[in-house]
Amino acid sequence: MVNRKLAWRLIIAGAAGVAVLAIYTAFLGPNSAGKLQAELQMKAQAALVDAKLPTWRATANGASIELEGAAPTEEARQRAIRVIRGFTGVMLVRADGVVVAPFADPFEWTARKESGRVFLGGHAPSRASLNAIHEEARQLYGSDLQDEASLASGAPDTVEWEVAAIKGLEALVKLDRGTATLRGNELRVEGLARSDDDARSILSWLHGEKGGAKIVTDIAGPAEWYARSEGGRIYIRGKAPSEDAQAQLIRAAGGSRVAEDKSYVGQTGAWQARARAALSLLTEFESGEIAVQGKTFRISGEAPGSILGYLHDDMARIKDGYSVEYNVTETEPDMPELRGLDFRVGGKAEIDACQAALNRIAGAYKISFSNGRAVIDRSSGKALDRLVAVLKACPTGNVEIQGHTDATGPRAKNIALSRNRAQAVRDYLTQRGVSASRLSAVGFGPDRPVASNRTDSGKVRNRRIEFRVVRGVTK
Repeated sequence: MVNRKLAWRLIIAGAAGVAVLAIYTAFLGPNSAGKLQAELQMKAQAALVDAKLPTWRATANGASIELEGAAPTEEARQRAIRVIRGFTGVMLVRADGVVVAPFADPFEWTARKESGRVFLGGHAPSRASLNAIHEEARQLYGSDLQDEASLASGAPDTVEWEVAAIKGLEALVKLDRGTATLRGNELRVEGLARSDDDARSILSWLHGEKGGAKIVTDIAGPAEWYARSEGGRIYIRGKAPSEDAQAQLIRAAGGSRVAEDKSYVGQTGAWQARARAALSLLTEFESGEIAVQGKTFRISGEAPGSILGYLHDDMARIKDGYSVEYNVTETEPDMPELRGLDFRVGGKAEIDACQAALNRIAGAYKISFSNGRAVIDRSSGKALDRLVAVLKACPTGNVEIQGHTDATGPRAKNIALSRNRAQAVRDYLTQRGVSASRLSAVGFGPDRPVASNRTDSGKVRNRRIEFRVVRGVTK
């Protein structure tokens, strides 16, 4: 019975809407129905803007309004529907096209072209824009498309997201490889063109704005030599000066087991020493690439902070006349060791959580040094990345860094060595952004062993760095 009553109400409401349009048509002329629809649609769209939902779409169909968009919560969705229902002349609001989607900050969409394939990611503000972007990509690239973009709330109200994203897709067609990133009010297009003439043409074509997004470009001509890290493998293309140079580059990339070489012998610049140094670290990137263009060495991708630091150090030592451009994002390490710990509970419980986290990291990842010296070995990168993450996650509490040695040699020398090693760790952590005022360094030498100094394995265990969370001010 209830369903029948509801059905009759909808029929009556629809009939009333038709009647309203008929009256307007009869008294105001044959175009009045269209004018009424346009007016309703315009009012509804303006109301959505006032409700801070500018990326939603309102479409009038007779006396009904169809809504489409992404709302951060169900409450926001219902609030917008109520606003539109309050308009005179609106008999029905359809909101099947409105979905509840998470808020994205930053709101970003990306497209990456590599080896003829295009990969889409990030967000779009509505199902219609998501579908339109996908369809345009399919038309441009066919089956060479992987689309992982999703709906989200939070798109900027000054950008026609669909229009700007499609502009980025069209730009990638003209590139040999590259990326288009639409973030906030900016569309950034980066990549390598097939020729210098193509690069100039693309830069001219991308000038200005599109869909309200400012276009920023970094387009260059073809690379003389190129290496890419993906899925644990290194792919090498371009020219090498000799077969011996090819073999050296393959070895630097980890050998033929992890590297695929499709380079060829040809006349090149003197960048091979720099490439060998960079390749040994590119293997540690989550993803990344190196391109030699003219006298510029371009490095981009995603890498742990320790690897990025080593890369900067190595590139600075090489004097070959090449400049280096970096576009590398620092990644956060995955730390299953921290599951179950809460760093924001306050008081002693918070201090205990931070101490437990530091103990787990120190126990799972060792900080090693050059023999007899206070120089941190690069094998310690994984430990250092995780320590930085823990110390930044712990909002309070100062940390004492404790150095320890085995009992080999004079005690006074070991005390000094352990203190210098603790200080080296402190210096590294402050360089990575941990406040120096929170950190202190102390050396205990051989005075606090955790194993026997009569065995080699015991000595290894005694040579260690430990961390103690303390209250008060460090020195």
